[in-house]
Amino acid sequence: MMEYDELLKKVLKEKKAGRGERFVPPEADVGQSGQKTVINAEKFASYINRPIKHIARYMMHELTAPGQVDEKGNITIGGRFSRRVVQEKLNAYIKEYVICKQCASPDTQMNKIEENFIVKCLACGAEYPVGKIK
Repeated sequence: MMEYDELLKKVLKEKKAGRGERFVPPEADVGQSGQKTVINAEKFASYINRPIKHIARYMMHELTAPGQVDEKGNITIGGRFSRRVVQEKLNAYIKEYVICKQCASPDTQMNKIEENFIVKCLACGAEYPVGKIK
């Protein structure tokens, strides 16, 4: 019979080995319209289970540009930004607002309590506040 520590190590090793295969968010569809960048974030937001408006606010802050969200789920940001830059910012968003800080699981949900956003991990049960977007 295996000891507790041996079993725990085995489970953690298996969990780490399988993590990357399951969580592969779709790349955002990025286009240019004049001097504006249009990001179709509907599939991306749905996949990571976050509101498009929160993602848009983060993108506008990170790219230091004004923007808006339309009814189709497109984020329009003033300025021309490459697909690579947009994807880097979206990956940073995932790291900050989606991946659990305790167990690194992507299975989280974000709730707004008063003025604060709280991330709750559905895998390990951890709850923690995330920073405000300025």
